[in-house]
Amino acid sequence: MHGFSNAGYSLFCAFILVVSSMSFWFRDIISEGTYLGNHTLAVQRGLNMGVAIFIMTEGLFFLAIFWAYFHSALSPTVELGAQWPPIGIEAINAFELPLLNTIILLASGKHTCLKYNELNLAEHEKKNKNLLRTMKKNFFYTLPFSTPKVLSINRVGPHNYNVLSLLIASLLGDGHMERDGNGSRFCFYQKVDHIEYIIWLHKTLLNYGYCKESIPQIQSRIINDKLTYYCRFRTFTYSSFNWIYDAFYINKIKKIPPIIEQYMSPLALSVWIMDDGTWNKNRGLVLCTNSYTLDEIKYLIKILIDKFTLDGVSVIKAGAINQYLIYIPKRNMPILIPLLIPHIHPMFLYKLNIL
Repeated sequence: MHGFSNAGYSLFCAFILVVSSMSFWFRDIISEGTYLGNHTLAVQRGLNMGVAIFIMTEGLFFLAIFWAYFHSALSPTVELGAQWPPIGIEAINAFELPLLNTIILLASGKHTCLKYNELNLAEHEKKNKNLLRTMKKNFFYTLPFSTPKVLSINRVGPHNYNVLSLLIASLLGDGHMERDGNGSRFCFYQKVDHIEYIIWLHKTLLNYGYCKESIPQIQSRIINDKLTYYCRFRTFTYSSFNWIYDAFYINKIKKIPPIIEQYMSPLALSVWIMDDGTWNKNRGLVLCTNSYTLDEIKYLIKILIDKFTLDGVSVIKAGAINQYLIYIPKRNMPILIPLLIPHIHPMFLYKLNIL
C-alpha cells in the first residue's frame, strides 16, 4: 500500500490469513455445535455474552475517539496554536463530502439489512412457520433442531455420543420410547422417591437442548386401587431417533439390539445401574433384567465382560418362570467404582455399596 516495498504481497497474505482463520473457526463452531454437541445452554449463554461484550467494546472504542476529538477541539492547547483545527491543517467541511459519505453508508447498511432479513425470513417462512415464530421470539436461538416448536421431521441431529449413551442406556432400565408422527421421543418415569434422579436426568438433557425447560412436577394416579405419586418428562420428538426406536422395538415389544455394545460407556452403565441395579448384601451388584430373554441377557453379560473386563458375571434366576437377573460379584467393584463414580447420582451410591 502507498508504494511501500512488497506491500501488495503483504496485503494479499494478510487477507488469506484472515479468510483462513474465519473458515477454520466457523468449521469448528459448526462441528462443536452439532456433531460434538458441545454447545450446551451454558456455552450458548457464553457466546451471547461474548457478542454483547464485543458490541460494548466497539461502542467504547468510538466513545474514546469522540472524547479525544472534543477534548482537543473544545479546549485547544498552546501546542496546537490555541485553535482548532491546528495551525497548518485545512479541515474538510463536515457538511459536504463527509456528510454525503455518511448518508451513503447508513442507507446502504439499512438496505442490506432489510434485504437480508426479507430473504432470510421468506426462506424460513417457506420451510417452517413455527421456526420463524421462534426466531422472532428469540434473537439468540439455539440450534434449529433443538428448539421447542420445530417439526420432528426437521430435527435431524446429529447427536453427541454421551447423549446417545445416556438415552440408549435408559432403555435398558425404566425408560421407553414413543413414536409420534414422523419422529420418536424418549420418556422417563420414576416414582416420587426418585424425584432427584428424574430432575438430574431432565437437567442433563436440558443442558444439551433435548427437552423443555419446565421442571418435572410430582403427579398422582391410582394404580390397583392405590394412590401413587410419580414424576415424568419426555424429550422433544426427533426424526433422527427413529433408528433407535426401530432397533429396540419389534411389534412394540422392547428387545436388545446389537447397537447396545457400541454405546455401553461408563455413563451408560451408570444410568442402567441407577434404573435397575440393586446391591445384594455381601454378594455384589444385581441388574434386574426380568423382561429380557435368556439369550439377550447372555449377550448383555458378554458386553459387560468385554467392555469392562469384569470377572464372574453370571445369570441368576429371578424367582419367576423365564425371568433372570445379571449378577456382578463384589470383587469387581474396585474396577467399576472409579469408572462409575463421576456419573452416579449421590442418592444411588448405595447400589455400589458406598454409603
